[in-house]
Amino acid sequence: MKNKLTQLLCIVLTVATLAACKKTIGLEPLPANKITEFKVAVSDGNIFGAIDETDKTITLYLPYYYELDVIEPVIKLSAGAKLSETPAPVAVLDTKKTYTVIAADQSTSSYKLVIKLNQISPLVLTELSTATIATTMAVGAYDVRVQGNFNIADVKKIKAYLVDKADKEYELTPSTALGTTAVSVAMIGGIKTYTYSYLQVPQTLDTGSYKVRVKVQALTAEMKYPVKVVYGRPGINYGPVTVKQGETFKIATGGVVFNDFKEFYITVNGQKTILPIISFTRTEATIRIPDSLPPGTYTPTAAFGTWPLLTLNWSVTVTSK
Repeated sequence: MKNKLTQLLCIVLTVATLAACKKTIGLEPLPANKITEFKVAVSDGNIFGAIDETDKTITLYLPYYYELDVIEPVIKLSAGAKLSETPAPVAVLDTKKTYTVIAADQSTSSYKLVIKLNQISPLVLTELSTATIATTMAVGAYDVRVQGNFNIADVKKIKAYLVDKADKEYELTPSTALGTTAVSVAMIGGIKTYTYSYLQVPQTLDTGSYKVRVKVQALTAEMKYPVKVVYGRPGINYGPVTVKQGETFKIATGGVVFNDFKEFYITVNGQKTILPIISFTRTEATIRIPDSLPPGTYTPTAAFGTWPLLTLNWSVTVTSK
């Protein structure tokens, strides 16, 4: 009797188990607010971003040799989803770009774009100064150059700065006063060296000691030894003028600034004749022609501080009132 009860219980349990197996277990639906593919077209194909759903990032590795300033990504989404904004080009140095995906059910998901430039590092610069001698740069001078292993010849991707004690950067801007701004490449001491020339010290900069900092896309480096910014021998822009007796005219500098402007004069009948300096700033001066100055064409000379006299290669033509 006991065996029959045991057999009956087993049969009941078996039937119950089989009945339970017939039930369908429901699965959570997949989110419909995802970025499923992120790619950027390059000269030899496409580069795909790595999408991490855990930390919601898209990491894009860009080799430096493509020399991209911006990327124009192609983005695929979950079926029925859309982006919160129309995709637009993204600067390769942008560190704040995000994408928000809106699903058909209005649920959202945001991804942060992380662009990693695969540059050759570290960035190494050629020192301008030494431990004992600081290189001097004149305020406004446009003959500064920086050298290093930039591995890039695009002047738009290289930035050079003078940096003060408060870590404020002052950019050395390209100048065309001495020639076309460009990056040249040469073997120096057996090392492939890039030279970025014709950079100008800001005309508004204070004199003093500054660090030199260079940025090449995502890389940054500083020279070990600082440089010294000083007032140099000023220059005056080429500019022949014609002016009446008793009137004023202006002279300007696009390079080394005016400092300690002492005299501006011409020679009349063998005699030094002062043309009064009415006012001057670092970049401009106002000069007056005396009422009694005889009409004629004269070559002016300027005196600044203790610098040698600056005889100009253009003329001042004086006419009658």
